Amino acid sequence: MSKKSALHIAKGVEEAPFINPKWKGAKRRGLNISELTQKVKEGDTAALSSAITLIESTSEKDESDSRVLLNALLPVKKSAFVVGVSGVPGVGKSTFLESYCSFLLDRDSETRLAILAVDPSSELSKGSILGDKTRMESIGKSDRVFIRPSASGGKLGGVARSTYEAVALCEAAGFDFIFVETVGVGQSETVVSKLTDCFLFLAMPGTGDELQGIKKGIMEMADIIALNKCDGPRAEQSNHSALELRNALQLVSRQQNNWQTPVVQISALASKGMEAVWTELDKYYRHSMLNGWFENNRQKQRAYWFKENVGALLFTSLTKNQDWKKQQEELLEKVAQGILSPFEASRMLVEKLLA
Repeated sequence: MSKKSALHIAKGVEEAPFINPKWKGAKRRGLNISELTQKVKEGDTAALSSAITLIESTSEKDESDSRVLLNALLPVKKSAFVVGVSGVPGVGKSTFLESYCSFLLDRDSETRLAILAVDPSSELSKGSILGDKTRMESIGKSDRVFIRPSASGGKLGGVARSTYEAVALCEAAGFDFIFVETVGVGQSETVVSKLTDCFLFLAMPGTGDELQGIKKGIMEMADIIALNKCDGPRAEQSNHSALELRNALQLVSRQQNNWQTPVVQISALASKGMEAVWTELDKYYRHSMLNGWFENNRQKQRAYWFKENVGALLFTSLTKNQDWKKQQEELLEKVAQGILSPFEASRMLVEKLLA
């Protein structure tokens, strides 16, 4: 599954403003937006880090700069294979990524990998540990690996607000594989399938995950299931769990791309089964390219994020209107007191807006 391709250099942005000083790397080198754009397209990881920090910012000035940056990168040819890695907390997502990426690095001396790891944010402090780079120490030192942790910001779906744009930046930087490691919160993580080419779900033997395969949720959306920790005392149980998962998945229809989700037994800690994972990912990539599902999937993703962003921008714009904010606060008070239901209050607010 070789995806080596020369970087397609798009024209820079003229008279681009200088970046906010808090991006230390960019400031140190005196880069403006046009120069930052060019550095990203050249695969400069320091510039890529600065660019992702820029798009994650919520200030109006930074959002304006990030729009210039992203618009300049849109013409860049996209050739990466984007894989979402999901699973319940403790299943071993980071360990799997470290093991699998080590396998890829050894397999091909030119492969470049990007890992976008989303960490949960505290509901109280709103902070995150962002420790994925330290957990993946063996690959974090490689100059062919880019690891970027981001805070979820409390957003459901297992991905951060700007993960979709971060993926686009990594593609523009010329990475061959981009892995999106989600928070690990359960079935709400299906949003990760809206920004990846392949959705790999990690499960553990003997935890009841095999029963999840018949539910309308995260297991149904998985393109590949890797049963992790199939070693030690779980080795025997893993065979039974794998069989149960395969039987359950027979009931799941994948008519949209005619693909039957495989179940692979692995041990990320012992680096076993990585070749099998690569084989299944390669099969899925080739299958989706041959039947046109790859590009069709990306088109649907672009439409999805367009609609999502329209809603978010409308709400942000409305909150700046003082009259609207006053009406919202009045209705919120009635909702809190139980005078109105949340649904009736929201309907009333929208009707006033459209009147």
